[in-house]
Amino acid sequence: MAASLVYIGWMAADVTAGNAWLAVPFLLANTFLILLLFVTVHNNWHRLPPAVSAPEPYTEPLVAVIVPTYNEPVDMLERTLESVLTQNWPHDRLVVVVGDDGHRPAVREMVEGLRDRLPGVSLHHHEPPRKHTPERRGDAKDGNLNSMLRFVVEAYPEAEFVETRDADDLVGDPEFLRHTVGHLVHRPRIAFVQTIKDSLVSPGDPFGNRRRFFYRGIMLSRAAAGSAFPCGSGLVWRRAHLELIGGFPTWNLVEDLYSGYLALQHGLRGAYLPIAGAVGQVAPEDVPNVYKQLGTWALDTLRILFWRTPLKARGLTFRQRLQFLETGLFYLSSVPTLVLILTPAFCLLFDVRMFQTNVVAHIVYSIFYFALLGTYMFILGNGTSWREVWRAKQMWVGMTFVYINACLRAVLHGPHRKPEYRVTRKEHRAGLYLKEVSPQIVLVALFAVALARHIAQKYPGGLLTGIDLGSIFWVINYGVLLLCFIRRSWFGVAGPGRPGRRRAVEKRKAATCPNGSPRNGSTPNASDGSPGGNSRPLSTVSGSAASSEPNRSRTATSDRTSS
Repeated sequence: MAASLVYIGWMAADVTAGNAWLAVPFLLANTFLILLLFVTVHNNWHRLPPAVSAPEPYTEPLVAVIVPTYNEPVDMLERTLESVLTQNWPHDRLVVVVGDDGHRPAVREMVEGLRDRLPGVSLHHHEPPRKHTPERRGDAKDGNLNSMLRFVVEAYPEAEFVETRDADDLVGDPEFLRHTVGHLVHRPRIAFVQTIKDSLVSPGDPFGNRRRFFYRGIMLSRAAAGSAFPCGSGLVWRRAHLELIGGFPTWNLVEDLYSGYLALQHGLRGAYLPIAGAVGQVAPEDVPNVYKQLGTWALDTLRILFWRTPLKARGLTFRQRLQFLETGLFYLSSVPTLVLILTPAFCLLFDVRMFQTNVVAHIVYSIFYFALLGTYMFILGNGTSWREVWRAKQMWVGMTFVYINACLRAVLHGPHRKPEYRVTRKEHRAGLYLKEVSPQIVLVALFAVALARHIAQKYPGGLLTGIDLGSIFWVINYGVLLLCFIRRSWFGVAGPGRPGRRRAVEKRKAATCPNGSPRNGSTPNASDGSPGGNSRPLSTVSGSAASSEPNRSRTATSDRTSS
């Protein structure tokens, strides 16, 4: 924080007054990001210990598990249900409801077949009212969840707790319900318990779908401030508290973050347990699907920031307001980030010197502050590898245009017109998505032209004179980040003699038990991007936290991730 104040002070004092068209946006962008940095430092100053002790003995209450599905592959849904039914929880204290929003006969047949194979299991196939009908409360996933909740209340009024599980999410830890329900039983004021959501990913997790940065670090800070929020799956609600907030809210785009936001406004509390509650069988690993998922999370968060702002939310403490404010400002910072990306390129292109100081001082300041921010992110990740931190920066810079688009949509739709929600695709479609990354390609081309023009101007007689090392440093930095992101636009496309990288994922899926734990004792994510992979079982909590980062996710960066 001290270095940030010195850095912004040096920029304000040394900026060239004659180039206000560049200097003013540049200073405003840096000021915004430094203020966000201060909020982040404050929010992450305290963290809960990540250790999870065995729950105290208790009599198992009746738990209802509601599983919404909309055209997910039937075999994927079946694996999820098997993992729910094979965890360490008595069947006579478990009710499973499958809400089939696709109204597919194949789903009904699968549920009936599974019920026949496991006699004594309370397993129900439920069809919610059709979308856009008067009987339905919520047109997307929220309508399906509310319909299942109504079914549970009417058919099983004694069910005290409700778990929500996405159709593609396996149970990661066979003791999941024992830990989460035990936490709720012994703490009557807790409304919900969120756990880690991990994912089966390709080697190296190229799109950061495991959200380790979020679940290892950020969520521990959220929990310390009483601001842990639901992430959709691997989540258990106290039914009475869920009904107190009116069930699953329908104003928001997706139901998870905003439901916890409302619960905290009602004076309730949430909790976070760093155990592997859910393991996604598939994660977005093609650019269009990544854009869809992360863009939806950004849009939903920004709608809360603009139209249900934490600054005016009744019932929240000061610390809770700052935690939710940071989540929204993280996505809003995409606008000043684009300013910082463009400024050094414009300086080189138009031969503009942003600062009066000598070039050596400029680049020393830049490199020092760049290294300091990288170290801060590494510490914030609480055990996240340097490679994962670097990957998170690549994703952030690469997603800038998607997040800016989310900002515009959140403003233009207003508080009363809800954007259309589309379900994230559950299969990979490897391809060459150059059109989708065309804005990033344009930026890289701009960098190349600006750099070439600047070198040509400053190279008379074979000597580099008056070269702008500071702007060159930032152009190269952003150029490398964008190139790393552009490479992902053809991820999964097999080249000549190359079988493709997705087979490793399929092998790990085949080696995964129904309850989400690996058959051979290794994690379902054999490689986490660090040398040697991650050898800790998902059900194990060690040193800092169980492995995984969201995602809101569903991040694991969230995601909802913070900076």
